[in-house]
Amino acid sequence: MYSSEHELYPDIIRWFEKYLKGKYPKAEIKTYDTSRQDLSEFLRRHKFHLFFPEFETYVIKVDVTATIAYKNKCDIAFIECKLNPISLNDISQLLGYSKVVNPKHSFIISPTGISSPVNTLIKIFKRYDILEYSKGSKIRIAQWNKVTQEIDASTLLPPGEHL
Repeated sequence: MYSSEHELYPDIIRWFEKYLKGKYPKAEIKTYDTSRQDLSEFLRRHKFHLFFPEFETYVIKVDVTATIAYKNKCDIAFIECKLNPISLNDISQLLGYSKVVNPKHSFIISPTGISSPVNTLIKIFKRYDILEYSKGSKIRIAQWNKVTQEIDASTLLPPGEHL
């Protein structure tokens, strides 16, 4: 198993880049470990800030950030990685980041799945609304499978939304 979140990043970065290249074949996809720098600084350093007028307000540290670049446009996508079962606090953190930046995709992934309170809130009480960060955009929750080196699609929440 993984002993730190940082050990997860290389595997998740490989999966995320492959996933995004499949979804956006005409875009240039690059995926980065951005856990140790503010997103605003990352965007400036890689010259993506020109596509994000509010970039200076992005004083957040997202674990994994992907850029989906076209000739005159750039979108970003996030993944937050957790070693422990995903908690409401973890979802709240990513929800805040996602509301500020409005990424094209926002995932939270853990090799240990979701906590009991999250399971109850989402699966029993069907509170998928807590995952919505903008109209039509929701955080996707999934369990990481170390053996297959990808997310376990059967654990994907909200259910029924395809990769």
